[in-house]
Amino acid sequence: MTIKIENTDLERRGRSVDTALSPPASTLFEVAHRRGIWEVTKDGRFYGHYHSQQPAFDTVEAAAHAVVASGGSADILLRGERPRQTASRPSGVSVVPAE
Repeated sequence: MTIKIENTDLERRGRSVDTALSPPASTLFEVAHRRGIWEVTKDGRFYGHYHSQQPAFDTVEAAAHAVVASGGSADILLRGERPRQTASRPSGVSVVPAE
């Protein structure tokens, strides 16, 4: 993708520069069981705590769908037992069980 950017500097006014943009990085959600609580992170930052696995996974799945709906991509890293699948996954969302 190429975007033309007009420079506002008076000496260069009217010139344009082609800038190639790199694709945005995939958003990483992680669900992990720690000390009796299911912890959710988004790109390594706290996103939520849950008392059981299914609500944690449902929240992450909904958030990943929102990322994909806005044009991004999302990965879900699951540490522990895989929950039942409640909805079909759109393209752009992948769930990877951690070893």
